[in-house]
Amino acid sequence: MKSLFTILIFFILLLDISSQAYGGSMFERKIKSGQMLFDALISQGVNYEALNLTFQLFDYNEGDIPNTKFAVIVDYSMTSTMKRLYLLDLTTGVVRRFYVSHGINTGVLQGRRFANISGSWKSSLGFYYAKGTYQSPKNGLTLLLDGIDRSNSKARSRAIVFHGAEYVTEDFIYDNNRLGWSEGCFSVPPDSTNYLIRLLQNGSIIFAYHRDLLAYSKQYPEEQHLSGREVVPSNVNLNRTELEGGYYYDGPLPMLRPEPPHLISPLDFYFFN
Repeated sequence: MKSLFTILIFFILLLDISSQAYGGSMFERKIKSGQMLFDALISQGVNYEALNLTFQLFDYNEGDIPNTKFAVIVDYSMTSTMKRLYLLDLTTGVVRRFYVSHGINTGVLQGRRFANISGSWKSSLGFYYAKGTYQSPKNGLTLLLDGIDRSNSKARSRAIVFHGAEYVTEDFIYDNNRLGWSEGCFSVPPDSTNYLIRLLQNGSIIFAYHRDLLAYSKQYPEEQHLSGREVVPSNVNLNRTELEGGYYYDGPLPMLRPEPPHLISPLDFYFFN
């Protein structure tokens, strides 16, 4: 009888831990150590505003986002030679960082110009819903994306996706003193592509963030530009290489593709006109 009681208590505690990890508000989640998940992620360098908005998105859409174990924040406030893609493990509180490209016309090293315009070759700010993959003739395994916000609502028609690319490597940085450019897609290192897509392919959130332009993207969703010109060091290669975006047609995206869930974005009312 005593052993049965012990087993019962164990399962009650297990259920309590599980509910803390996966149920309720994302802001109330704790990691194994007892630390709040939000604090654990912030302590590893994740931007406070970007994480706050990401957690709000999860809370506003509880039950509608399949993947609550992993999410991504891309901090385009940082230069491209920094690892500015933050993979958030929402269970353990561990953060892993990766290189990620921006569009050819978004900037040389800095993300300075963003747009939700077809043919612009610029990256778009806002929340993306990631679900489903296909094999690209050029880029291999590719993750399909849909834009949630007005500032990235044309992601599907623009063929903005998440894939690996040979121009997103430290060797490319060494040779060109910059990271390579995409046509607006999220291009990541080839040796990390399968790992990242495996974690994100079942209905995840990716947030393209910029400290100085996010509020602007709410007011002017089509285009957002920083004032002034980018100061580029003289040793940076300003010419597009054959590895980069814009050289090879990759073909149309798969036509048979389910519509994403209708998600409420915190950007709709976080910033005020």
